[in-house]
Amino acid sequence: MLKDVSVGGGLRDLFTLLRRHPKEQAMPALLAFGCSAFMFFLFIIDPKVNTDVPRTQEIIYVENWSLDRSDEEIMAARWGVQCLKDRRDEKRRDAMKTLGRMSGMDVEAIEREAEAKRLARGDIEVERPAGLTC
Repeated sequence: MLKDVSVGGGLRDLFTLLRRHPKEQAMPALLAFGCSAFMFFLFIIDPKVNTDVPRTQEIIYVENWSLDRSDEEIMAARWGVQCLKDRRDEKRRDAMKTLGRMSGMDVEAIEREAEAKRLARGDIEVERPAGLTC
């Protein structure tokens, strides 16, 4: 059965078919062949993509704490971080207020509304320790 099959004969039949039929039939066939060839090409190059050896992750230690820290030292460090966050938030709030004013918004009214909503929710401001300066 395989002795009757040859690549040359198949190609000859393909070209004969393309010559005898009008372009309306040949163009979809060529398009299908091109898409299939492109997919085959992608399968060939796929194993060569993303085959680099992964790099080991670099470990970064942010902060080391001694085991003999007192509660006061821990709270002072936490409040120091909170002061940094508060400064960042204040800076962002000022930028948003400036943008609101430039856009023609009544920034003070919006701020009063937000404060009223915050109080209605029952959010409270945590008291800062005495002597804390940010």
